[in-house]
Amino acid sequence: MNDRQHITGFDFIRPIAAFSVVWIHGCAGSILTKKLNPLNAYAVPVFIAISMFLFAWQIIGKGRRNFREMLVTRIQRLMIPFFLWTLIYLGIRIFKARFIHEPFEMKWIETFVFKGSSYQLWYLPNLFYLSLLFFPLLNVAVRNRKIANVVIFCIVCISAVVLWYTPADIKQADWFTRHILLYFVPSLISASIGMLFYINYEKVKEKYGTSLHILVPIWAVALFFAQLFMPHVLTGLAFVAVLFPLLLFQINGSYPGMMALSRNSMGIYLIHGVFLEGIKTGMQLIHHPVQGLALTLGSIIVTYLLSFGVSEILSKNDILRKYLMGN
Repeated sequence: MNDRQHITGFDFIRPIAAFSVVWIHGCAGSILTKKLNPLNAYAVPVFIAISMFLFAWQIIGKGRRNFREMLVTRIQRLMIPFFLWTLIYLGIRIFKARFIHEPFEMKWIETFVFKGSSYQLWYLPNLFYLSLLFFPLLNVAVRNRKIANVVIFCIVCISAVVLWYTPADIKQADWFTRHILLYFVPSLISASIGMLFYINYEKVKEKYGTSLHILVPIWAVALFFAQLFMPHVLTGLAFVAVLFPLLLFQINGSYPGMMALSRNSMGIYLIHGVFLEGIKTGMQLIHHPVQGLALTLGSIIVTYLLSFGVSEILSKNDILRKYLMGN
């Protein structure tokens, strides 16, 4: 794979996935938006798959195999933004606890090591731990891709079995068990999808003929809607696995505005909770909560646009872009 190659498909899907994340966290006010919400199950897994594809590209393709350099870079790009946003959202939660009397409880290890203080922040430390976990395996892939393929495939199979047999009442378990089974184990599969497609990029590209150009989009559409009718974490992961070759080999060209949205997709992901909670809190204070289809959709769209605008403005500063917005 060419070191300078640009993957247009990633630019195409990132803004859509970011909108899906906003939808997930903002859909509670309407029956219809909640019913359609399973269609967004792919969103965070596709972000993880893309991130680990690019991580494998850095390690294998660009030869950046020094552990210390990788560790410093990942701390700068993932953990520093995580800590900063955790503090920001903690301030918001304390404000809401004081003025609208929402319950406030904080567990230090859960908050500052695994999940953060807002519903979306778990992605950053999760990706950091995945990088540490898979870094040695990607170094093995440099010398022997067959061994790496076998190990990653085994991880996918074991993780899929664990998810299949995860009990329906898992949300009643302690926070650490919930975090491992609901977040980390699915992330192992998402990460594996991205890495497998990088490791086997040339082989897949060679075999990606006319029939697959026809079949893969059909499978992708079928699995996308299957998320609605068979709402299970494995359905969303299967969709990501089928979507990935579509992104790599079939989506080409430029899309107006998509590059700017893609460039700010992580900023949208991180900042949207500020506006979403701000809108909800403001509406509660004037005794007009966000309920019904119009208000719910409106809050989702406004949150997305405001998050994009603020991310674009803040990202003009290199320090804020690197350490706060994650762009």
